[in-house]
Formats: sequence, structure tokens, C-alpha cells
Amino acid sequence: MELLAPAGSFDSMTAAFHAGADAVYMGGPRFGARAYADNPDDGGLLRAIDYTHLRGKRLYLTVNTLLKNTEIGDELYTYLKPLYEAGLDAVIVQDLGVFSFLKEAFPALPLHGSTQMTVCGPEGAALMKAQGLKRLVLPRELSLGEIRRIYDETGIDLEVFIHGALCYCYSGQCLMSSFLGGRSGNRGRCAQPCRLAYEGGSFLNMRDLCALDALPALQKAGVKSLKIEGRMKSPLYTAGVVSVYRKYLDALEEGAAYRVHEKDRQLLFELFNRGEFTDGYFKRHNGKEMINPAGKQTRISLPPEKEEMIRDAYLSPDPVPVKGKISVIEGKETELYIETEESFILEKGSPVQTAKARPMEAEQIRKQILKTGESSFVFSDLEIDLQGSCFVPVSELNALRRKALGSLEETLLAPFRRMAKETGPLAKASGLKPLPVPASPALRVLVNSRLQLEAILPLPGVAGIYLPADYIPPENLNEAVRAVHAAGKKAYYALPFVFRQMSRIVYEKEACLNAIREAAPDGVLLRSLDELAFWIRHDLPGEKILDAGVYSWNHEAEAFLKGLGADALTLPLELHEKDYADSALFPREQVVYGRVPLMISAQCVQRTKDGCLKEKGRPALEEPYFTELTDRTGAVFPCESRCRSCLSVIYNAVPLYLGDVARREAAWRIQLSNETAAEAERIVRHFGEALAQGVKPQRPADGSFTRGNYKRGVL
Repeated sequence: MELLAPAGSFDSMTAAFHAGADAVYMGGPRFGARAYADNPDDGGLLRAIDYTHLRGKRLYLTVNTLLKNTEIGDELYTYLKPLYEAGLDAVIVQDLGVFSFLKEAFPALPLHGSTQMTVCGPEGAALMKAQGLKRLVLPRELSLGEIRRIYDETGIDLEVFIHGALCYCYSGQCLMSSFLGGRSGNRGRCAQPCRLAYEGGSFLNMRDLCALDALPALQKAGVKSLKIEGRMKSPLYTAGVVSVYRKYLDALEEGAAYRVHEKDRQLLFELFNRGEFTDGYFKRHNGKEMINPAGKQTRISLPPEKEEMIRDAYLSPDPVPVKGKISVIEGKETELYIETEESFILEKGSPVQTAKARPMEAEQIRKQILKTGESSFVFSDLEIDLQGSCFVPVSELNALRRKALGSLEETLLAPFRRMAKETGPLAKASGLKPLPVPASPALRVLVNSRLQLEAILPLPGVAGIYLPADYIPPENLNEAVRAVHAAGKKAYYALPFVFRQMSRIVYEKEACLNAIREAAPDGVLLRSLDELAFWIRHDLPGEKILDAGVYSWNHEAEAFLKGLGADALTLPLELHEKDYADSALFPREQVVYGRVPLMISAQCVQRTKDGCLKEKGRPALEEPYFTELTDRTGAVFPCESRCRSCLSVIYNAVPLYLGDVARREAAWRIQLSNETAAEAERIVRHFGEALAQGVKPQRPADGSFTRGNYKRGVL
């Protein structure tokens, strides 16, 4: 298994390799998910790539943010072209438009799917592998069994986090920092509101992961790469953590009895911790013991002697060792031969002069040749063949050394060089015909309870209703669809926010598939690539509408998703209105009202605060259950426990309202959450009556609402 380390700076990269990492992942000045790390500039990246390859290692570049239309063309191509030509080993991407663009622009460049893609199962993994994805970075929430199933069914390279910080939310699905402060995690600028204290405790603050004991199980599960988190950490931290995992990975590879020594676990703890470590989700779905109740407080208590040991061992220069032989023979050309395990070089200089006075001694020659200085090399052995009464000017010896080492470096790096196209590819979206702007949007409502459904069924002006799978399971879908159809509306099925093994086991049963086919919903709201692939694989009925969490920030992403088989999409919730493309490539839906889901989590606020509802004997799963989080400003965030799929949703404290400023799209969506039946009826009637009159709904004077990022955008 590959040991993959974070490199938030050039120094962290060198420390990681010196301590035993096989590869590093590093961001540059643009498009990386750690915008505040000490990322190298373009020239620094080129130097880092060469440094990496001279040592037989690998460097993966993070381009794992969502890109706007203005960023994804020439700017992205110009940024990556010199890095590609230098031999960049892979790019880690989140944005499906970026994935599509890079696949076309740089066909020899391996692409890795970021954990922010939120691919949780074999369906999504197989889908992206078929599209050319080389490796998938899995969500931290997956169990060992889920990891093994993905590997067994797809064979795709899998990368798994083994150490470092844990997010409360599924990576890529968190909008809390974005909506509360305009700093988007999907743009690398998360402000970490989950680390803050809320009334009653720090319910969202996860302990750091330490999976040292899980390495044998991860190997059996088919994992290809073991990933350490921490691009914001120091070189000292990187070196220390890498050295410990290198030790145990080597022991595992050697087949020795695997036992973790407490002193090594203690070193990891002293390097950085948040109170205690957790061994993560590999053997549990969630748990209060994974939460750190101490808020943002951390403890770094590395004793001075251990810090000195790490600095001496791994933070010193790490040149490439070479062996050499220099021949200085009177009357013949000077020759310098240098070799590594991979290659060799022979350079010749001027003929050796006859000494007019005192001949040169071997130590004089050795002294000059060993002065490798700023080069990447150091002589581990140097043989000197000195014959006759010889004299070579020091300047010639220095020039010969520089020329030989330069030639050796070029020889070693030559296999990594490649040529890119002169210009970037035309956007695939340019070949698709934009849709005409609709005269008026169709109004659809996503209900969250049976009481809400009953309240809005008879209302005029509603074109369609989304039925939540978390509260209307497949066996009850037919009845609900018939009720919606009887009211003269279209019925859409809304799948769970995350499609994991717990849901898959239910939905892949033949009885369940037949129930969905019999109900024949008019469409389905798909929240992930896993669900899109699952729906297509089983040829299930209805229009395939992607939710906002399947991101389409740019036309390239829209074109890619259309090519996968999607029929419509939901506009992203983070963009400024000016960042949306005016022309749609296929039908789009805009959320115009609702509490935005800020976090989708495998953890459960209710369970952390007061125990698991299912364990406490809650008899029914057909109605939502809410608890609350109150922050330091007094804002109250509703937290929904979705027991059927065992996940929780934290909603914004105030609803989004865009009725008076929304775009003319194919459809508008009202998203209900914790509204009462009466509130649901009032909200839907408000929108329906305005659209029936051909006017835009005006924001009610009574009530607190937000524009979200629609008028503000994100950094």
C-alpha cells in the first residue's frame, strides 16, 4: 500500500519523503481545497515535481474545488500545462466539469476523484471508473465492509484516510461555512464552524482519526493508498506522523506479527490531538465517543527531546546519493562517471595538462568534485584514478562536475517529460444547443412529512410533489404516487441524501425494485452519483433530476452529467446570481424557498445529546424528528434525524427566500423541512397564487429570511 502524506509547503514535502512517504498531495496557488496553506507558486510546483521524481516518489496536485464558468477554460489549461509537461503524477479533482475538461486536455494525466465527490458505493465508483477515473478517495464515513465491496465489484484504486482531522459532514456536502460566512469549503476556505461550541456543548467537533490499528484490515479490504490529512500542519508534524505509519506499514509488508506499541501511539498523540483519538468509522456507523466535547481546544505536547529527534532525522537535507569515478590521466581528457540505481552518465572535459610545478593530489580533486552544493545529489562514494604529473584548473573541475550532475538530472527526469497540446480543448458544452428560457417555471414542492403532503395536495398551482424516501419507503410509494396523481400533479421520488450500504441493501431487493416500477413515479430526485448509476443500472422509471449536491457550477459539469444520463439538474446553492450561465444545456430547477441543508452527517446530534431514537424504542420512521442546536449568537439550527438511512441533516437557522429575485428556469422548488402543515400550506399558496397571476412572489414582511449566497456569492 502507498503511504500518502500531506504537503502544505515545500518543506513539508521534503520532510514527508525523508520520513518514508511514497507520495505527497500538494496544492498550488489556485483551485486547491486548502487555500490558506503555504502552497508553492507555479515555479515551486515545477521544482517540487522534479524533486519528487529524482527520489522515485510521486506528487499529486489538488485541483479539488468547484470552478465557475470563467475559470474552467484557458485559466485552468494554462495553469496545468507546464506541470503536465514536467510529469505531474496525478490530479485530485472534485468538480465533474474539471474532470471532463482535464481528461480531454491532458489524456495521459491520471485523475483521482476527491473524497468531496461523495461517492459511497460500487455504483458510483464503477460509473466514474468507466469515465476514466484512475483512483477514488473514499469518504471517511465508510465501513471496512463497504470499502471491500467497492473494491470487489469495481477493482478501482482506493485511497482511504488513516490519520488527521475528521469533518462532521460528508466532505463536499457541507454548506455551513459558506452560508454563515461566505467562506466555502468547496472553494478551500472552510472557517470550521463545526469546531465551535453550541449551547450545551460542542456537538459537532470531531476527534482526530488515528487508524494505526486498522492497517491490516485496510490491506485486506483492497485499499491501494493510505492517506494522512494535514496540509495546514507543520513539517515537524508531517515527518513525525509519516515516520510512525512507515514503521508499521513496513512491518505489515514484511509479514511480521502486527502489534502497535504504545510509545508510537503516544508520539502521534503528542504531535497533535483534540483531546483523544478516534479509530473512525471503519467498525462503527457513528457514536458520541467520536465527538470531542472540548470545543476548539487542542493539545500539542511534544517533548523537546522528541522534537529534536524528528528534526535531526527528517528535517535535514535529503539529497540523492550517487556513486562516481573521475579519471585524471596526464595527456588525456578528464572523465567523470556518475551512476545511480536507475541510470548513469559520463562527461568529458579538456585534456589534462602536465603540471609545471607541484602535481595535483587526489584529495584536491576529491574536494572539488564533492562540492555538490545546490544540486540534488551527494556522492556516497567517489573513486579517483589519478595518473601522471597532472594539473587541472579548479574552474574546469567545477564545470565538469556541474555538467555531469546536470546531465544526470536530465537523464533521470526525461522519462517523466511529455508534451501537451498547444491549446486547450474546446468546451464540450459548446457543441450542445442551449434551451430556450421558459415563459414561467413549474412549481414543485419537496415535502418532508405526511402532514405537509396532505396540506398541499389540494392546492392549485403546484405542478409536482417530491416524496421523501426516508419517510415513504418503496413499499408505500405506489399509494403516495396515486394520491398525488389523483390531485392532478406529478409525483417525484426523492432518494436519501447519501446512498450507502444500509440503503442499497433495501433498494436492490427485487421486491423493492418492482414496487418502484409499479408506482411509476414521474421522476426521481437523485442526491449522488451512486443514486444516478443505481437508477440507470436497474432501468427504473421517471425523469432523472439531480439535486444541488451533485454540483454543476459550470457548463462542462452540466454537459458531463447530461452525458451520464441525467435529464435535469438543480442549480447550485452557493453561486452568486451572476455566476450562473444564462443559457441552460438541459432543464434546471432552482430552490426558491426552504431551510438549506448545511450539513449531511453520519453522526446524529440527537444521539449525541440524548441517545439514539431507535435504541430508545421510537416505533415509527414515517415522520421526521427534530432537535436543535443554538450557537453563540442565539441562532437556532433545526437538526433532523433520518433514522431509515441513519443520517442527520442540520438546516440553516432561517429559510432561503428567492421568490422575488429567482431566475426563469424550467422549475422552481419549495423545500420543506420542519414547517407545520399550516405553515407549509401558507408558503405554497403564496408562491402558487403569484405564479398563477404571472407575477413574482414578493418576500413576506413577517418572518426572517436569507438570500443565502445568491446576492453575495462565495470567495
